Amino acid sequence: MKRFVAGLMALACFAQAETIDVPCGQTRAVDAGCKFAGGVLVKTGGGTLDLTGAILANGGLEIREGAVRLTAGVARTATGRFLKFAVTKTRPGAQYSGSGPQYSEFWLLKDGRRVPFPVGTKVIAGNVGAVEGPDKAIDGNLSTKHYSDTPLTLDFGTAVSFDAYSFATANDALGRDPMDWSLSVGELKDGQVVWQVVGSFAGYSAPAARNKEVGENFPVALRDVVPGGYPVTVCGKGRLVLSGASETLENVSGGGLIVLENSSVAISRNAAFTGSVTGGDVSYR
Repeated sequence: MKRFVAGLMALACFAQAETIDVPCGQTRAVDAGCKFAGGVLVKTGGGTLDLTGAILANGGLEIREGAVRLTAGVARTATGRFLKFAVTKTRPGAQYSGSGPQYSEFWLLKDGRRVPFPVGTKVIAGNVGAVEGPDKAIDGNLSTKHYSDTPLTLDFGTAVSFDAYSFATANDALGRDPMDWSLSVGELKDGQVVWQVVGSFAGYSAPAARNKEVGENFPVALRDVVPGGYPVTVCGKGRLVLSGASETLENVSGGGLIVLENSSVAISRNAAFTGSVTGGDVSYR
């Protein structure tokens, strides 16, 4: 894919730009990890702007004409002050299956090494301090465990970066081993935590050994490429192309076209989107 330089400035430096024009017939791509901050990013011109791997931390995206492409599944470093590990399904057909998830430890990694949780990291959900409370998942002790339907939700107090994560099994009950889950990072925006999914897994079979590291590091790989609540306007001549994504669009508007390539999208019923969706599964919630 062609990358470009405009005015002798690489697009990776466009974090402060408000408007990017891509002429018809051209495709222009950002470097992975390029962070957009500040005001609304406006896309003009009939060509395609590929934002795959970009970090959307700005005031929103407005596609006036042409296409903006976002591709999921691109491994990169995730960064956030808040973290949420939510197990949605446990191992079926085993002892105590369906009675809630458990695990003894949870870790973040970067470049293959564990990332220490900052001093003062707080667990902000669940029964903290209980015998099997969520704080036991980050106490460094394989003999304790977090056993609850409540996601492990942490406030690091500062931004933490990582590119993988892992966990360890608990002391008993194979039917409580995590099988499906999602991992999200969050940032404060207008006093609220805005979450973005940065990892997920479905159908995992944990080792039968108890109180043991699972022996696998799960890389950050986005399926949800638009942050929660992020404003996206797809104007009548614009197209939002989502590739390999599983997306919820809570704040989308305009009368343009959303193109799904091996993707699914759920659009909030409160959204002001009057355009159309083509090429994949769409639902309204």
